[in-house]
Formats: sequence, structure tokens, C-alpha cells
Amino acid sequence: MLKLDIIADREDCAIRIYENLALPVVVLQGWFNDQYKCFELFLEALSDRQRQSLFVEREIFESTKETYRGMWSNGQFEKVAIRDTGVHRRLDHLVPSSRKRRGFFYWATCVFREVGAGGLEALMGNLRTVEEAHCRFKPWFYRSRDLTRGLNAADAARILARYGYLEPEARPLLARGALRGAAILLDGQPSSKSIDQLELEYGEETSRVALEKKAAEYIADSVEFSGRFQMEEGESWFCALHKTL
Repeated sequence: MLKLDIIADREDCAIRIYENLALPVVVLQGWFNDQYKCFELFLEALSDRQRQSLFVEREIFESTKETYRGMWSNGQFEKVAIRDTGVHRRLDHLVPSSRKRRGFFYWATCVFREVGAGGLEALMGNLRTVEEAHCRFKPWFYRSRDLTRGLNAADAARILARYGYLEPEARPLLARGALRGAAILLDGQPSSKSIDQLELEYGEETSRVALEKKAAEYIADSVEFSGRFQMEEGESWFCALHKTL
């Protein structure tokens, strides 16, 4: 049986960091994100060769997709999916659906094509930071956003940073709830405005980045947040704040 040693556990959204995971598996964890039970179950079902080469060798890539398809068909993910509310999103999204299953196939194909001949290490070297990875990952998740779990490209990038493959963000990448919290606190937006209204107002990249920079200054000046991942911690705080406003 595969043994996974947990070296960190973010209780706020149940993202676990494990010891001695191969880079392809860390990338895979970015798909499952906070659904760690589903991630562990899928990892257990993969062979050593699949874990090492699932985004590199075509044969292994196709066999990994078949493993995923079979586990959907057998209802294995549904049995262990976390049904709760996390900091940023509802967690009850892994349910049987052929459309949702295709979302994983699209995402995995995007990763496979991006890796190409250079390998995952070269891809990480080119991306360097969470912000750059987030921009690259967004199209991979966007198409499957309504078909899968509302997966967050920023969190997928943050997982890679937690394992040391990317530099953490220099400004918080504000999720929907965190965006509202920061907009009300830092931009003087009225608390009567909903998340959807503010998403429209900050829909342009320039306005969203401007708010994120204000949030970064607030986090950096606060004694509540410190260390290498303070922007990620601050982003979660803004998200919690929005629920009280």
C-alpha cells in the first residue's frame, strides 16, 4: 500500500502537503486541490510508472486517464468526496458526471501538451512564480470551470509553491470572497454590494491587480501575517472577512 507522509495540513481548506512526492504527482494534486481524500485514493490506484511519467509518456498518459475514468464509473470518488464548505468554495463538487470527467481530461491534456519534450522541471523553471503559473493555468481551468469543481488555478499554483517549485505570490491572488473583503475594506466599496457585482467591477485585469497590490501592502504592514506565505494567508483572511461584512 502507498504510504503518504503528511508534513503540513492547511485546516482552513484541507490542502495537505506530503513528503517525497514526485513532481508529476504534485501537479496532479493541483487538480484535486482540497479534495485530498480523492487525491489519495487516485494516487493509490496508480502504478509507480504512472506516478513518475503521467505527463511525459503518451502511453502512461492514456492509461492514467483510463484509471480516472474507471474510478468515476465505479463511484469511488463520490464515496470519499468531502462535503463541506472551505474558505473559498464549496467542496461537494466531485459527483458522477461524464461532463465533469471530461473536465479532468481537458486539464490533463493541457498539462501534457505544455510539458512537451522539455519535461515538468523545465516548465516550472519557465513559470518561476505563483503569479506566472496562475496566468498560464487559468485557460486550462476556465474551460472546465462549470464542468468540474470550480477549480482554482491560483490554488494549483500555490500547491507547487508549497513544495518549493515556484516562488510564492508577491501579492494575494484574490478569490471571489477575498475580492469582496478587500474591496470593502481597502477601496471603500459599500457592503451592500454582492460578490457578483464586484466581480463585474473588477473584471478588468488592471483594476483587479490594483486592488491586489493594495491588499499586498495591507498584509505586509500587518503584524498578523509573516513568513514566506503571508500573501496566501492574507488572501484567506480577506475571504473570511467578507463573510462578516
